[in-house]
Amino acid sequence: MTSDSPSTPTDTAPTGDNAADQPPEGPVALLKWLERLPKIAVFLAVLVITVGFLWTPGVAGAVLTLLLAGGAGFVLYATWSKRTGTATRVGRVAVVAALAALGVAKLFM
Repeated sequence: MTSDSPSTPTDTAPTGDNAADQPPEGPVALLKWLERLPKIAVFLAVLVITVGFLWTPGVAGAVLTLLLAGGAGFVLYATWSKRTGTATRVGRVAVVAALAALGVAKLFM
């Protein structure tokens, strides 16, 4: 005897509770948003921040530098599993650490 109805609850149609139906959260959502932006806009934003921290003395320059270090650190965190090469990871950590150190040093200049 066969039945046309599903035999287990997993055979039913997906409901709105599946993870695929929900928007991404956290770093994934931000990276998806950045991916949709024009590449030139992202480049120009980082360029403006970089020039801003180079030309701005004191606390304002330190804050801009620390913002850039925080953004780079966030991207590093969000893409850590995609970068498997040790040299790539060490290089990225070194850049973030250098930016953070420069930002802290500018606080005391």
